[in-house]
Amino acid sequence: MALLAGSEGAIAEWAGEIGGRALASPCGVSRYWEVRAAVEATVGTFGSLDVLINNAGISEPISHLSIADPDAWGHVIDINLKGVFYGMRAAMPVMQDAGGGTILTISSGAAHGPVEAWSHYCASKAGAAMLTRCADKEAADKGLRVMRLSSGPVATEMQRRIKASGINPLRQLDW
Repeated sequence: MALLAGSEGAIAEWAGEIGGRALASPCGVSRYWEVRAAVEATVGTFGSLDVLINNAGISEPISHLSIADPDAWGHVIDINLKGVFYGMRAAMPVMQDAGGGTILTISSGAAHGPVEAWSHYCASKAGAAMLTRCADKEAADKGLRVMRLSSGPVATEMQRRIKASGINPLRQLDW
């Protein structure tokens, strides 16, 4: 199992909990060359890449469009949308050459409806949902299963920050 995360400390700890079957790769999904290198390291270590789970996502800064910082807004797009594309782009040729594989994109209810002060998150998740559908259409006949999962709100550190923002209705959800 290969684990990727932007933080080397957290990913090394998770790999240690799993044991010798885990490869820890620090990787910023907003940089294609890092994602490609992680896929290559995975194939080099395990001999194949069977499953890709696109799970990276951020929602900060939570901000109304009229005052949003353009660079910060774009950074969310870089991770939540372009990161999904980079994962697919790096993994799909490897999986197709092997005759199959599965790509799962973790989605959100925000992909389907607007949420106040979350335009970047909603737009990026909607884009990732459509990108996942496109990948499925293009790769189903090549042995790939490409799908998404929309779990709804999950008690994570991201949800803590949303609650603390006091801005949108998600702050009202029970922990």
